[in-house]
Amino acid sequence: MRFGIHVPKQGSFTATARYADDIGCETIQIFSGNPMAWQIGTLNPEDRDGFVRIKKGADIDPVLIHTPYLINIASPEQRLRELSTGTLVDAMVRASNLESGPVIVHAGNHKGMGVAAGINAAHSMIERVLAFSPPEVTLAIENSAGMGTAIGVSLDELAEIVGPFSAERVGILLDTAHLWAVGYDLRQPDEVDRLIDDVRRGPGLERLWAVHANDSLKELGARRDVHAMWTDGRMGMRAMRNLIRCPELQGLPIIFEVPGETAEFDRVRLSSMKGRDRRYGRRPVRSASV
Repeated sequence: MRFGIHVPKQGSFTATARYADDIGCETIQIFSGNPMAWQIGTLNPEDRDGFVRIKKGADIDPVLIHTPYLINIASPEQRLRELSTGTLVDAMVRASNLESGPVIVHAGNHKGMGVAAGINAAHSMIERVLAFSPPEVTLAIENSAGMGTAIGVSLDELAEIVGPFSAERVGILLDTAHLWAVGYDLRQPDEVDRLIDDVRRGPGLERLWAVHANDSLKELGARRDVHAMWTDGRMGMRAMRNLIRCPELQGLPIIFEVPGETAEFDRVRLSSMKGRDRRYGRRPVRSASV
């Protein structure tokens, strides 16, 4: 596994990459721009070159690019769809400029249209975004925690969202807190097995590109999205151990989104996770459940 954190921008992209290298990240996630704005701003060529140089020298790979929270790929509202499409394309271009990816976007909300209509709307937007984006940049849809009118709540819904597109261009990212919110008790090894079977039968393991490793402050199945560190949440390190030991997840980038209070905290956290990865070992690969 490759462990990293969501790194808050440290004044510049170059400084952000330097910070990630300093604390021992093997992979990172960054925002494409201001997470609460439609415009992501301009990219200074020197800053771009510095970021690429440092992340390559430190072997920080992949670099996930998270899009602004305002984007809703399933929206029925024309103005919001236009803004979302433009900002998502900008994020794809930013990923190309930073030689990074995949770009991560939330599955979105249908706003009362119904799940089927929301998925159709998502198809339309994804198709348009891919057409106007650099061909080498990939897009990953993040699973939802099930609040309100969200789509992409189940693995079946994620499969429907990404199904029309090439598995080389569009994949998925799974957030463990969101999985917990919809009923996957990752503290139990057989529940991790159930998750892997659902991925295999749904979007396909080849489309699973990354994991947001977040604990949750809410009860199992609460359909609430309240992230926590693994030392503070309901799942705890039992769940983290099950994830680390899962053979189907090996090689994936594992991103801790909840920030540490200090750089030293994150340095120790990442070192601890790398140690656990070495100590826990792997469970044998299972035959798929039928």
